[in-house]
Amino acid sequence: MTTREHICRTSVWALALIPLLALAQVTTSIEEVKQKADAGDRQAQFRLGSAYDSGTGVPRDGAEAMKWYLRAAEAGYAEAQNSVGSGLQAEKRYEEARIWYERAAAQGHALAINNLAYLHDLGLGVKQDRQKGFDLYNRAADLGWAEAMWNLANMYGAGQLGEKDLDMACVWTFRAVRFVNPKDRQRFAPAFRAAGFFERQLPAERLSACKQKSEAWMPSAMITQKDAQQDAVGDAKKAARP
Repeated sequence: MTTREHICRTSVWALALIPLLALAQVTTSIEEVKQKADAGDRQAQFRLGSAYDSGTGVPRDGAEAMKWYLRAAEAGYAEAQNSVGSGLQAEKRYEEARIWYERAAAQGHALAINNLAYLHDLGLGVKQDRQKGFDLYNRAADLGWAEAMWNLANMYGAGQLGEKDLDMACVWTFRAVRFVNPKDRQRFAPAFRAAGFFERQLPAERLSACKQKSEAWMPSAMITQKDAQQDAVGDAKKAARP
Protein backbone atom coordinates (compact mmCIF):
# COMPACT_ATOMS: atom_id res chain seq x y z
CA MET A 1 0.00 0.00 0.00
CA THR A 2 1.42 3.39 -0.96
CA THR A 3 1.45 6.39 1.38
CA ARG A 4 -1.18 8.07 -0.81
CA GLU A 5 -3.48 5.01 -0.58
CA HIS A 6 -3.01 4.87 3.16
CA ILE A 7 -3.97 8.52 3.59
CA CYS A 8 -7.03 8.10 1.35
CA ARG A 9 -8.25 5.23 3.48
CA THR A 10 -7.59 6.89 6.82
CA SER A 11 -10.63 7.80 8.90
CA VAL A 12 -11.73 11.40 9.31
CA TRP A 13 -10.67 11.60 12.96
CA ALA A 14 -7.17 10.36 12.04
CA LEU A 15 -6.88 12.97 9.29
CA ALA A 16 -7.62 15.63 11.87
CA LEU A 17 -4.46 14.57 13.69
CA ILE A 18 -2.17 15.31 10.73
CA PRO A 19 -1.80 19.08 11.41
CA LEU A 20 -1.11 18.29 15.07
CA LEU A 21 1.55 15.76 14.12
CA ALA A 22 3.14 18.27 11.73
CA LEU A 23 3.18 20.88 14.50
CA ALA A 24 4.80 18.38 16.85
CA GLN A 25 7.52 17.72 14.27
CA VAL A 26 8.18 21.45 13.87
CA THR A 27 8.32 21.88 17.65
CA THR A 28 10.74 18.99 17.99
CA SER A 29 12.87 20.45 15.22
CA ILE A 30 12.91 23.87 16.90
CA GLU A 31 13.97 22.30 20.18
CA GLU A 32 16.86 20.63 18.42
CA VAL A 33 17.81 23.93 16.79
CA LYS A 34 17.67 25.67 20.18
CA GLN A 35 20.00 23.11 21.70
CA LYS A 36 22.52 23.55 18.88
CA ALA A 37 22.19 27.34 19.03
CA ASP A 38 22.82 27.37 22.77
CA ALA A 39 25.89 25.22 22.15
CA GLY A 40 27.30 27.87 19.80
CA ASP A 41 26.36 26.48 16.39
CA ARG A 42 26.16 29.67 14.32
CA GLN A 43 24.01 28.14 11.58
CA ALA A 44 21.53 26.97 14.20
CA GLN A 45 21.62 30.44 15.75
CA PHE A 46 20.69 31.93 12.38
CA ARG A 47 17.92 29.35 11.87
CA LEU A 48 16.53 30.13 15.31
CA GLY A 49 16.60 33.84 14.53
CA SER A 50 14.73 33.13 11.30
CA ALA A 51 12.16 31.08 13.20
CA TYR A 52 11.46 33.95 15.60
CA ASP A 53 11.48 36.39 12.69
CA SER A 54 8.79 34.46 10.79
CA GLY A 55 6.97 32.86 13.71
CA THR A 56 7.77 29.33 12.51
CA GLY A 57 7.47 26.88 15.40
CA VAL A 58 7.79 29.69 17.95
CA PRO A 59 5.85 32.91 18.65
CA ARG A 60 6.96 35.71 16.37
CA ASP A 61 9.38 37.92 18.29
CA GLY A 62 11.52 40.54 16.57
CA ALA A 63 13.74 41.18 19.57
CA GLU A 64 14.45 37.49 20.04
CA ALA A 65 15.11 37.13 16.31
CA MET A 66 17.65 39.95 16.41
CA LYS A 67 19.31 38.42 19.47
CA TRP A 68 20.01 35.17 17.65
CA TYR A 69 20.88 36.86 14.37
CA LEU A 70 23.41 38.96 16.26
CA ARG A 71 25.00 35.94 17.92
CA ALA A 72 25.48 34.23 14.56
CA ALA A 73 26.63 37.47 12.96
CA GLU A 74 29.26 38.07 15.64
CA ALA A 75 30.50 34.54 14.95
CA GLY A 76 31.04 35.52 11.32
CA TYR A 77 27.96 33.99 9.67
CA ALA A 78 27.35 36.11 6.55
CA GLU A 79 23.64 35.38 6.22
CA ALA A 80 23.10 36.54 9.79
CA GLN A 81 25.27 39.62 9.27
CA ASN A 82 23.01 40.64 6.40
CA SER A 83 19.92 39.98 8.54
CA VAL A 84 21.28 42.18 11.33
CA GLY A 85 21.94 44.89 8.75
CA SER A 86 18.40 44.56 7.41
CA GLY A 87 16.93 44.82 10.89
CA LEU A 88 18.94 47.94 11.63
CA GLN A 89 18.04 49.45 8.26
CA ALA A 90 14.34 48.87 9.01
CA GLU A 91 14.88 51.01 12.12
CA LYS A 92 16.66 53.63 9.97
CA ARG A 93 19.93 52.99 11.78
CA TYR A 94 21.75 53.16 8.48
CA GLU A 95 25.32 53.69 9.70
CA GLU A 96 25.13 50.59 11.90
CA ALA A 97 23.45 48.64 9.10
CA ARG A 98 26.26 49.55 6.72
CA ILE A 99 28.87 48.01 9.03
CA TRP A 100 27.10 44.65 9.02
CA TYR A 101 26.45 44.75 5.29
CA GLU A 102 30.15 45.41 4.73
CA ARG A 103 31.09 42.40 6.84
CA ALA A 104 28.75 40.12 4.90
CA ALA A 105 29.79 41.68 1.59
CA ALA A 106 33.43 40.89 2.38
CA GLN A 107 32.37 37.23 2.35
CA GLY A 108 30.72 37.56 -1.06
CA HIS A 109 27.13 37.66 0.18
CA ALA A 110 25.19 38.91 -2.87
CA LEU A 111 22.17 40.33 -1.05
CA ALA A 112 24.37 42.20 1.42
CA ILE A 113 26.36 43.69 -1.47
CA ASN A 114 23.10 44.81 -3.09
CA ASN A 115 21.90 46.28 0.21
CA LEU A 116 25.19 48.09 0.68
CA ALA A 117 24.90 49.46 -2.85
CA TYR A 118 21.42 50.75 -1.99
CA LEU A 119 22.77 52.75 0.96
CA HIS A 120 25.44 54.39 -1.21
CA ASP A 121 23.01 54.88 -4.09
CA LEU A 122 20.52 56.82 -1.95
CA GLY A 123 22.97 58.28 0.55
CA LEU A 124 21.54 56.53 3.61
CA GLY A 125 24.00 56.68 6.49
CA VAL A 126 26.76 57.67 4.06
CA LYS A 127 27.47 60.47 1.63
CA GLN A 128 25.53 59.72 -1.54
CA ASP A 129 27.78 58.13 -4.13
CA ARG A 130 25.88 56.75 -7.11
CA GLN A 131 29.06 55.53 -8.80
CA LYS A 132 29.92 53.40 -5.79
CA GLY A 133 26.35 52.17 -5.68
CA PHE A 134 26.59 51.30 -9.38
CA ASP A 135 29.85 49.41 -8.86
CA LEU A 136 28.39 47.43 -5.95
CA TYR A 137 25.22 46.62 -7.89
CA ASN A 138 27.45 45.31 -10.67
CA ARG A 139 29.33 43.17 -8.18
CA ALA A 140 26.08 41.70 -6.81
CA ALA A 141 24.74 41.16 -10.32
CA ASP A 142 27.89 39.26 -11.21
CA LEU A 143 27.07 36.94 -8.32
CA GLY A 144 23.69 36.29 -9.91
CA TRP A 145 21.52 38.58 -7.79
CA ALA A 146 18.55 39.58 -9.96
CA GLU A 147 17.52 42.54 -7.79
CA ALA A 148 20.92 44.13 -8.43
CA MET A 149 20.39 43.64 -12.17
CA TRP A 150 17.04 45.41 -11.92
CA ASN A 151 18.64 48.23 -9.92
CA LEU A 152 21.22 48.67 -12.69
CA ALA A 153 18.42 48.81 -15.25
CA ASN A 154 16.80 51.62 -13.26
CA MET A 155 20.05 53.55 -12.97
CA TYR A 156 20.56 53.41 -16.73
CA GLY A 157 16.91 54.19 -17.43
CA ALA A 158 16.88 57.21 -15.12
CA GLY A 159 20.26 58.52 -16.33
CA GLN A 160 21.64 58.57 -12.81
CA LEU A 161 25.24 58.34 -14.03
CA GLY A 162 24.92 60.53 -17.11
CA GLU A 163 22.62 60.45 -20.11
CA LYS A 164 19.68 58.07 -20.07
CA ASP A 165 20.59 54.82 -21.80
CA LEU A 166 17.45 52.88 -22.66
CA ASP A 167 19.44 50.25 -24.53
CA MET A 168 21.43 49.27 -21.43
CA ALA A 169 18.28 49.63 -19.31
CA CYS A 170 16.73 47.08 -21.65
CA VAL A 171 19.73 44.74 -21.39
CA TRP A 172 19.72 44.72 -17.59
CA THR A 173 15.93 44.42 -17.44
CA PHE A 174 16.00 41.24 -19.50
CA ARG A 175 18.89 39.92 -17.43
CA ALA A 176 16.90 40.54 -14.27
CA VAL A 177 13.82 38.68 -15.50
CA ARG A 178 16.04 35.90 -16.80
CA PHE A 179 17.78 35.25 -13.50
CA VAL A 180 14.99 36.04 -11.04
CA ASN A 181 14.14 33.26 -8.63
CA PRO A 182 10.74 31.83 -9.68
CA LYS A 183 9.51 32.35 -6.11
CA ASP A 184 10.16 36.09 -6.47
CA ARG A 185 8.35 36.62 -9.77
CA GLN A 186 5.48 38.51 -8.16
CA ARG A 187 7.87 40.89 -6.42
CA PHE A 188 9.59 41.49 -9.76
CA ALA A 189 6.36 42.45 -11.52
CA PRO A 190 7.73 45.95 -12.36
CA ALA A 191 10.71 44.35 -14.13
CA PHE A 192 8.42 42.12 -16.19
CA ARG A 193 6.27 45.11 -17.07
CA ALA A 194 9.39 47.00 -18.16
CA ALA A 195 10.41 44.06 -20.34
CA GLY A 196 6.99 44.25 -21.97
CA PHE A 197 7.47 47.98 -22.53
CA PHE A 198 10.77 47.39 -24.33
CA GLU A 199 9.18 44.63 -26.40
CA ARG A 200 6.53 47.08 -27.59
CA GLN A 201 8.47 50.33 -27.88
CA LEU A 202 12.03 49.59 -29.01
CA PRO A 203 12.65 49.34 -32.74
CA ALA A 204 13.19 45.74 -33.85
CA GLU A 205 16.94 46.17 -34.44
CA ARG A 206 17.59 47.71 -31.01
CA LEU A 207 15.39 45.13 -29.28
CA SER A 208 17.26 42.30 -31.01
CA ALA A 209 20.63 43.75 -29.95
CA CYS A 210 19.33 44.17 -26.39
CA LYS A 211 18.24 40.54 -26.18
CA GLN A 212 21.48 39.28 -27.69
CA LYS A 213 23.54 41.16 -25.09
CA SER A 214 21.28 39.92 -22.33
CA GLU A 215 21.41 36.27 -23.39
CA ALA A 216 25.15 36.26 -24.13
CA TRP A 217 25.97 37.24 -20.55
CA MET A 218 26.06 35.05 -17.48
CA PRO A 219 27.10 35.93 -13.91
CA SER A 220 30.69 34.87 -13.31
CA ALA A 221 29.65 33.04 -10.15
CA MET A 222 27.36 30.82 -12.22
CA ILE A 223 30.07 30.20 -14.82
CA THR A 224 32.44 29.11 -12.06
CA GLN A 225 29.77 26.85 -10.58
CA LYS A 226 28.98 25.35 -13.98
CA ASP A 227 32.68 24.68 -14.68
CA ALA A 228 33.06 23.02 -11.27
CA GLN A 229 30.07 20.77 -11.96
CA GLN A 230 31.45 19.79 -15.35
CA ASP A 231 34.83 19.00 -13.79
CA ALA A 232 33.12 16.85 -11.17
CA VAL A 233 31.22 14.94 -13.86
CA GLY A 234 34.43 14.43 -15.81
CA ASP A 235 36.25 13.15 -12.74
CA ALA A 236 33.38 10.78 -11.97
CA LYS A 237 33.47 9.36 -15.50
CA LYS A 238 37.21 8.81 -15.29
CA ALA A 239 36.87 7.07 -11.94
CA ALA A 240 34.16 4.80 -13.38
CA ARG A 241 36.37 3.56 -16.23
CA PRO A 242 37.81 0.05 -15.74
